[in-house]
Amino acid sequence: MRILLTNDDGIEEVEARLLPVAGRLREIAEVYIVVSNQDRSGTSNMLAISRSVSLESRLEYRSEAGSGQHLLEVHSVDGYPTDCVVLGVYGLLKGRNVDLVVSGPNGGANLADGWFGSGTIGAARAAAFIGLPAVAISGFDSSEPAQVAALAEWVSALARSDAVRTMPPLTYLTVAVPRTPPGEIRGVRVASRARLLSGFDVNRVAEMDTDDGPTAIWSLRPVTRQELASPEEDFSLYAENWIVVTPMTVDEHVDRAPGPIDELLTRLPPW
Repeated sequence: MRILLTNDDGIEEVEARLLPVAGRLREIAEVYIVVSNQDRSGTSNMLAISRSVSLESRLEYRSEAGSGQHLLEVHSVDGYPTDCVVLGVYGLLKGRNVDLVVSGPNGGANLADGWFGSGTIGAARAAAFIGLPAVAISGFDSSEPAQVAALAEWVSALARSDAVRTMPPLTYLTVAVPRTPPGEIRGVRVASRARLLSGFDVNRVAEMDTDDGPTAIWSLRPVTRQELASPEEDFSLYAENWIVVTPMTVDEHVDRAPGPIDELLTRLPPW
């Protein structure tokens, strides 16, 4: 196998979060790490499409995971997680098939509506968009060695599983791992996403004068309602210490099927 590994936390988090997973994956595949040169959390699937992107540096780490030392290359990009995927696939690994893209693991769980702005999930979505199997992993605690080791082992098994090998085109998986000791994790569940976002709290916090005139500074904060979560949705299951896997699709259009599409057609104005 050939696996591309990225994240949205940037180069500073590679050693704590990506190397343990990469070291384990290195025993079953060629592993290439391509990450942003800074923290790009919350950038969704932003792409530096209108400017040049450079492969800013290449670092080498040694991982002690598994059966011995493995030399792992880490490439740093002055762009976003999506840029890392595109540059990795079409630049660094041009002409060589990539079998899987793993984005993460990162610290935030990316549950419920949190998928929408996540750079970790955005990288996996970009990989699926260009036709590659992809998994976005979030929620784990890199300060706990036992969880780091357990997660690395599980991700290695996931990479070899039928869930990855038979992934339909334009789909990807998001995985939320509870920040708890491995022995307290109850298992793995597949669940849909809770819809907890009920609006935004927007406040004017300051004003300043600029050359172009007065400028107002606003704060924006999403407002969520946890009581809206169903017991069988990701938010609730994660709180009960389940690893939650949610299948996602890049193709957001409604499938052509009798019923809703035909009804919509009758409601559209004629040209």
